[in-house]
Amino acid sequence: MKQQVNLLSDDLLPRREPLGLGHLLAAWAFLGVVLALFSGWQGIGIWRMASQLTETRAQWELIDASNEQLKQENESRTDSGLRHEVEALRTARAEQQQLVLLLKDYQSDQANGFSGYLNDLADHQVKGMWLSQIRFDQGGRRIQLKGLTTDPRHVPQFLVALSEGHSFNGHRFDGFALQEIETGLLEFVINGPEGDG
Repeated sequence: MKQQVNLLSDDLLPRREPLGLGHLLAAWAFLGVVLALFSGWQGIGIWRMASQLTETRAQWELIDASNEQLKQENESRTDSGLRHEVEALRTARAEQQQLVLLLKDYQSDQANGFSGYLNDLADHQVKGMWLSQIRFDQGGRRIQLKGLTTDPRHVPQFLVALSEGHSFNGHRFDGFALQEIETGLLEFVINGPEGDG
């Protein structure tokens, strides 16, 4: 036989019992213990971090002190003797570079020779004037010409004619002397400047 049960009846529903004071106190005590444990755990973590921070600062101070000591030792090692030696090496290097440049100039002068100058002097003669001495100094960069003339106006004419030549084009002369050595005859000296090229 079947029996019908009414599950919606109030008698069959679970009953809620109000919490008593003991239950509330136990819950509060449990919550207090949990909060105390959490705070204690956080406090220990903060204490550990502060301790590590102190150790790290001490290590940084040691590293800074070591760096400063190494810096002072390094500065004391680079004494004036070493500085003088470096300066001497720099001077020697500069002198060697200058010597190399001079040798290159000398080699190019030797490769070109003086025949171009001599050809220009021969091609640009002025009547009533002649050269008695041709001198090349500093590998041909400084030229001195000596000679005789019957008229002082011949010398400027001669220099203008020379400037049209290939070898003397752009060559400067900055020294000139003219004196009478006997009646009707003048001696001249023409000098190129030091280091002229």
